[in-house]
Amino acid sequence: MPATVVSFKYRLIRNRCLVMGAITGATLQEQIQKAITAHGIFKVRLGQMVEAGGTEMAPAVAAADDQCPLGQWLYGGVDPSEKSGPQYQMVRDIHAAFHRAAGEVVALSSARKRTEALEAMEFGSTFKQASAKLVIALTTWADSSAKAA
Repeated sequence: MPATVVSFKYRLIRNRCLVMGAITGATLQEQIQKAITAHGIFKVRLGQMVEAGGTEMAPAVAAADDQCPLGQWLYGGVDPSEKSGPQYQMVRDIHAAFHRAAGEVVALSSARKRTEALEAMEFGSTFKQASAKLVIALTTWADSSAKAA
């Protein structure tokens, strides 16, 4: 991909992160859709940092599940009545597992082990599996909430 395209995509992602801010919405379904988008942006941004051979965040920050917009929403923005449900618990647990894997990726990248960091993000990796499980769990939660409404 030409450098100008990569540069444009990076600016676009950075701008979306800055604009996105807190995850809000009139319904839980709207909030979950924004959470899925925020998760995707985080993954792209992380991949770009690793591809460039460095990182803009410390491994401990990447490993923390309460630092990204999705984590902040899970811990502070979700309606308290939703937090006792099984869907919330599952999403929170999978999200934490995803961030543990993300922390490992950032640790590899920070140690200048770019190849290993990229491998840790490939299909079949703990990182990719946790990411896919998270999106499925969020979608399931949104679907069950829509049916209950």
